[in-house]
Amino acid sequence: MKVLLIEPDRVLAEAISAAFTQHKHQVTWKRGAQKALDALDDTIPDLIVLEIQLGLHNGIEFLYEIRSYPEWQNIPVVVHTLNSKVLDRQFTNAFADLHVLAVLYKPRTSTQQLVHVLNQFVGVE
Repeated sequence: MKVLLIEPDRVLAEAISAAFTQHKHQVTWKRGAQKALDALDDTIPDLIVLEIQLGLHNGIEFLYEIRSYPEWQNIPVVVHTLNSKVLDRQFTNAFADLHVLAVLYKPRTSTQQLVHVLNQFVGVE
């Protein structure tokens, strides 16, 4: 599975990438929304793992952007974020409208749990 990881923290991105790679997933890591959009022009991933708190353009803007293009509308997205507001009803409804597969709050989600969600998506346990 090809995964686009959008994560501004290099250390965390390396840990997540290593865990995904260990489970035979190919990972492309980008720090910000614009670089991720550029990567989507090159290759459409099977799944996007997205931090909402990004520089310049935030993750919500990124989601609206990708959903505006027919070729990107059906890419599954897992939100993995430090922003505790994602647990609020307002965000829950927005994420449902944007076809977000899962919303994971980083302080409560280990790398192993993130891998588990990814593996459930592809039908591997």
